[in-house]
Amino acid sequence: MRVLWLLGGMVLGSVLTLITGVALWLHDTGPTRNLIEVRVENRTGQDVREVRIEHGHGQVLHRPLGKGNTVALAYPAVGESSYSLIAVLEDGRELRGGAGYIERGARTREVLEPERVVSSDP
Repeated sequence: MRVLWLLGGMVLGSVLTLITGVALWLHDTGPTRNLIEVRVENRTGQDVREVRIEHGHGQVLHRPLGKGNTVALAYPAVGESSYSLIAVLEDGRELRGGAGYIERGARTREVLEPERVVSSDP
């Protein structure tokens, strides 16, 4: 009888370990983990006509971004990536920034100031 309890405990432990492993694998490789999120804040004192993120597989575009507003833009990435940010202000000037290196699942913050773009982790 003791052997059956021991064997049952081992089987139950193995099954729970397998279920936990699959759940963690799905969480780590799920579709949201492949996205890179770029949060853009407008602190320029004027509206932004267009915010564009250019990356290795295309671009993400947002029009317009009001003064003081924030927008979260996301794009899919497999492994390592990079992006450049171009913001066209209401007066026609362009502000440029972006991350030279970023990994899938990362989140960054780009703050548009009157004369520059400040990049940081959220």
